[in-house]
Amino acid sequence: MFEKIANKFQTFVLIGLVTLLCAVFILQFGGPQAQGCTEGGSSYIAQVYDRSFNSGDFEAAYTLANPGRLPPERARALHLREAVMDGMVNAALLAHEAERVGFRVSEDDVWTRIRDDGTLLLTIGGEQGPGGAIPVSYFQNDSGNFDPDRAKEFIQNYLRRSIREFAEWQSTEMLANRMRQTLLASISVSPREVWNAYVRDAEKAQIHYVRFAPSFYANALRPTDEEITTWMAANTEAVDQEYTANRHRYTGLEPQVRAEHILIKASADASDEVKASARARAEALLARARAGENFEDLARENSEDTGSARRGGDLGYNPHGRMVGPFDTAQFALDVGQISDIVETRFGYHIIKVVGKREGDVPEAEAKREIGERLYREARASELAREAATAALAWVKQDGRSWDDLDEHLAHPEAEAVDPETGESAEEATTDRDPLAPHVEESREFGPTDTPISGPFDTGDLVHAVFQMTAGATPDEPLALGQEFVIFIVDSRQAATEEGLTDERRESLMNGLLVAKQREALKVHLRQLRARAERNGKLRIDESILRYPGADAGTPES
Repeated sequence: MFEKIANKFQTFVLIGLVTLLCAVFILQFGGPQAQGCTEGGSSYIAQVYDRSFNSGDFEAAYTLANPGRLPPERARALHLREAVMDGMVNAALLAHEAERVGFRVSEDDVWTRIRDDGTLLLTIGGEQGPGGAIPVSYFQNDSGNFDPDRAKEFIQNYLRRSIREFAEWQSTEMLANRMRQTLLASISVSPREVWNAYVRDAEKAQIHYVRFAPSFYANALRPTDEEITTWMAANTEAVDQEYTANRHRYTGLEPQVRAEHILIKASADASDEVKASARARAEALLARARAGENFEDLARENSEDTGSARRGGDLGYNPHGRMVGPFDTAQFALDVGQISDIVETRFGYHIIKVVGKREGDVPEAEAKREIGERLYREARASELAREAATAALAWVKQDGRSWDDLDEHLAHPEAEAVDPETGESAEEATTDRDPLAPHVEESREFGPTDTPISGPFDTGDLVHAVFQMTAGATPDEPLALGQEFVIFIVDSRQAATEEGLTDERRESLMNGLLVAKQREALKVHLRQLRARAERNGKLRIDESILRYPGADAGTPES
């Protein structure tokens, strides 16, 4: 302590100087004459156990947190007032805990710390509640020494706090810091944790893969009535449960139409020549449909609406207004089984066939039949996806075949495979494949905790399998990811080695892990302290203080 004071004020009369400083503190910061121009008032905006904060306390902290005087809109976007309030509450919770375990901070401790460290303490933030140190050069004179007069002026005129209020505020922050340090001192990182972190960082892999989505196969299914009836008889319980859960979807219906269509595309801004050609194609298909050709087959083979073409053009049941205007008008004007004239929309030229109409309550048997068909399609599509994945994996494992060959085989399953010597194939791969169709893809390089494939599923099983394999390996059978099935080959595999974990890297990982564990521990501890205070009625906040003056009116964002 004395050495610090000697360095600060450059004097050899240490004992006398300390005595002088104490006298200055008493004269400048003690007594009723030093209580400043604001004593806060009696209206509290927050209470945490025996600590209460008024609006002046909050605005003083907000002033330190917002020295640049951000515009209200910008401060609101950053949730700055909320962060300051969270910080005040967190500091008070930690200070209360510190006092409970025996820590104490006096007013003299506050001034000594400010004089020696030249900083103010301020907690800002949510659950983590970090304590920030703000330099207070405005507490120093031109020689860089602590100046009680300047400190008093800053506290009273800039922060608008009395000396007593300021000291209480900083003592709370000091107690909070001591509690933080006590908590964080108990956190450590084990060698095993360092090694695991190194493995996550060092181990890398890359794969080629193919996804087999049941939805692709569901669109192409053409189940017969007998197949559906047989499946429903074997799965009565599943159909009944689904009907019970979705009965509301079949009662009180507004008029609905189930239509199939064939689309020949022609954009609204296409040339007259392009439109004429598209219309001529549509007219030819209309003639074939009215001559008795199977409408679903015509849609599958010719419709340019790829979403419905694989379902034979089926659009399902739709109420008024769901389809584009001219299409909607046309389909509701048709009788069941009737085929429309050419209907032009902004998408091109449509041929529409109505296959069903309904409204009000759908008979239970009809509703269950619809449900049974859907469930059958889902189950059968899953079986087909697995079968296709198994067949593709077996195909590519044959000698002389590569995953490039597999991609072309998937695009043209009936064509000859690529000749490994000439590189020639019976047919070039198409460039407009259905996006749901299986095709070979390449992942980015990934680690044990990464997600190599995006999709509605957890890739943990895939990653685990890859990191159990070596480069060039493939699985024995397709891997189920959610509803899909995936096959893959490990293109590259980088393993973690002891030699790669240098001392420098070990230290860097340890420091990073320590900071992360400390933050998480502090977050959990603060959450527990806050929950306890709320449960005991020891935490109250008036959220009106969180409104941003000059910003848009409304409820404060949280």
